[in-house]
Amino acid sequence: MIVCHCNVLTVEDIQGAVDELLTEMPLRVITPGLVYRRLGTRGRCCGCFPLAIDVINAHIEKRLATDDLAERRQQIVEQQRAYRANMPQRRRMAADA
Repeated sequence: MIVCHCNVLTVEDIQGAVDELLTEMPLRVITPGLVYRRLGTRGRCCGCFPLAIDVINAHIEKRLATDDLAERRQQIVEQQRAYRANMPQRRRMAADA
């Protein structure tokens, strides 16, 4: 199904870009603009953005149900906590603020 008629983007194109973006950085917030940039284009009339958001959210929910994405996100959070615990005191106070 075509989601964006201006750029001729399909549901499969958007899902593929979401997969790539989440593989690179699991904690990334996925927006239509980010997906379109990944696909080498940009929103033109932006009338498709509500549908693109629905496709993005549905695909992320599907991945959460079938993938270990939540586990990977937890690992990243634990890595961030370990990094902050090893920061010098001065930098730790700035990061907590």
